[in-house]
Amino acid sequence: MLRAASLLLVVMTVSSAFAQQTVAEAAAQSRAAAEARRAAAAPPTREEVLKLFDLLQITKTMDAVVTATKQQSMEIAEQMIHEKMPEATPEQKKKFQEMLDQVMHEALGPDAIKEMLEATVPVYQRHLTKADLDAMVAFYSSPIGQKILHEQPAMVEESMEASAGIQQRIARSMFQKIDERVAKMAEAEKESTKKP
Repeated sequence: MLRAASLLLVVMTVSSAFAQQTVAEAAAQSRAAAEARRAAAAPPTREEVLKLFDLLQITKTMDAVVTATKQQSMEIAEQMIHEKMPEATPEQKKKFQEMLDQVMHEALGPDAIKEMLEATVPVYQRHLTKADLDAMVAFYSSPIGQKILHEQPAMVEESMEASAGIQQRIARSMFQKIDERVAKMAEAEKESTKKP
């Protein structure tokens, strides 16, 4: 009987030790899981966002947008110079083109793109969690994600070309309406100052 009681005591001691270890392990696992959830819900770091930008080839996409924007701006600028100087000489046109190239490079060159990307990082940090960013990286690392990344610059450029005429028509219409309304306002102002 003493042996049975001793054996029972040993089994109970060992069982409670295992139970305590299991509870401690469970608590540690729970703490680790909670920490992982907090880390996943935290905003991504600047470096993580920039890594996503590299994966998304945002610089390449922005280059396509800038190229299309430059082309549209050149066309508008050429229309402006033609309206202001309809009889421009070839030398004047050449100087204008050089000036336009310089202004475009300064306004839309690599430094401008880098500055725009840096300004975008906090936006991604405000709206996305680290887990969101990890999911995006996983998707864009997949074959379909890679296809989208490969095709996106051409899609952006073609979309801008497809909508360029519409944008120009809207801009012309908008500026015509503004001119008409400004003329009416000026006429109304002129009339009101004539009356005693």
